[in-house]
Amino acid sequence: MLEGLVDLHVHAGPSLMSRELDGWEMAQEMEAAHLAAVVIKDHHIPTVTAARIIQDHFPGLRGKVFGAIALNNSVGGLNPKAVDVAVGFGAKVVWMPTVSSRHHIEQHSHPGVKFPAVKKRQVVPEKPIQFLDSAGKLLPEVEQVLEVMKKYPDVILATGHGSRDEVNAIARRAMEIGLRRVLVDHPYYMVGASLEDMKAWCDLGAFVEFTAVLSVPNSQFYMIPAATIADYIRKLGPDQLVISSDYGQVGNGSPVAGMKAFIQLLRGEGIKEKDIRKMTVENPSALLGL
Repeated sequence: MLEGLVDLHVHAGPSLMSRELDGWEMAQEMEAAHLAAVVIKDHHIPTVTAARIIQDHFPGLRGKVFGAIALNNSVGGLNPKAVDVAVGFGAKVVWMPTVSSRHHIEQHSHPGVKFPAVKKRQVVPEKPIQFLDSAGKLLPEVEQVLEVMKKYPDVILATGHGSRDEVNAIARRAMEIGLRRVLVDHPYYMVGASLEDMKAWCDLGAFVEFTAVLSVPNSQFYMIPAATIADYIRKLGPDQLVISSDYGQVGNGSPVAGMKAFIQLLRGEGIKEKDIRKMTVENPSALLGL
């Protein structure tokens, strides 16, 4: 079932948030399940050095372990130099702000919104990062990040945890300036996008991500039934869709198990095998340039 699968969104330690696996253990799971590649995401530090060490020192590793960076306050926020350096170390995904985005902070304050907590309270509070000015235009620092991304056309720009309007502005501007590896993260979670929004982004050429962690019933972060995701897939078509796990939270099971469970659920909802392969193998492989 998982042969050749690529997971663009895995959480693995070390991390400020408690994780089920560290990067080394994740690589071993990946190898045992015959996955082709994983991208390790952390909200606070770049994962590029850990990924390179794992890749270089895991004898016989057939798959690829890639690192990434999320542009939160801990790396200077919307910091073009941080992007430049991370890509120099081999980062394959640059996430726009997640835990530091103003929208994320506001959403996280609402009762019922599920998101992992840090293991130890930080003494420096988050400075909320927004992407748009009062007129709805992208801020200059966002434009600067996008300009750096133009120099690295083989790196994925992921839209992060901004609001629907922020994500829409980033996706449209990124495609306008010629970026072709744009990934909209879990648009129904945090972002609050509609099916019409997703279709518009797909029509632009961006990819839209659906994540297992939100749709497997025994997940701690379950919120949207697989039947709803299957309906989205039928209405959007698989060509611009990506399925990732977004697993790795402590006590929530392994990313490999979570992805397998999600695929089984989608099969049960009538999604064809060739479409599942398109979203789990072909599309993410193309985004990574494999």
